[in-house]
Amino acid sequence: MEFSIKDIVEDLTDLDLAILQLLHAGNDDPLKGRVAFQKEMFLIADYIKKIREKTEFIPHTFGPYSEAAENEMGNLKSLGLVKEQGHKYHITPTGIAALSEAKPAFTDEEIEAIQDYKEFLNDLSRDEILLFVYVSYPDFIEESAVYEQVIRKRIPTATSLFKKGKISLEKAAFLAGLPVEKFLDRARG
Repeated sequence: MEFSIKDIVEDLTDLDLAILQLLHAGNDDPLKGRVAFQKEMFLIADYIKKIREKTEFIPHTFGPYSEAAENEMGNLKSLGLVKEQGHKYHITPTGIAALSEAKPAFTDEEIEAIQDYKEFLNDLSRDEILLFVYVSYPDFIEESAVYEQVIRKRIPTATSLFKKGKISLEKAAFLAGLPVEKFLDRARG
């Protein structure tokens, strides 16, 4: 059975709209897989209270995980609003149409934050994303299967984030677990 855009839009939740907004941000650049999707949604939920209440992130194998976000992504795929190709999530033309038809769910500041999170995380490696999240949000590491592996490489990973211009010197030193001066010496060497 085929649904009209109007029928689809009526049933979209704020969480659905946040996912579509995330996928639409940055010229519709795709999200690089499940880890990137979960961590970007985690940062969005940390910033937007109504999304935080819907997602209920818990500690999981790769840090913060939301079953609700995962389920909604599956629903959006089944409705044809999102497609997954080669472990990347893309918004479809139907998804863009639904997002533009939907009643605005977010303030301009919230939309800008969603765009900023995507711009920040979308070109990072899995280890860069995980290091940033694990060190910044330590309450979510207890179930991680890769925490030790990520932390063992924290200095080169933090250096990479710093050299890419993604984080400040102070944040890089914090992620590396070093004083700023020591981090700078390691980053130069």
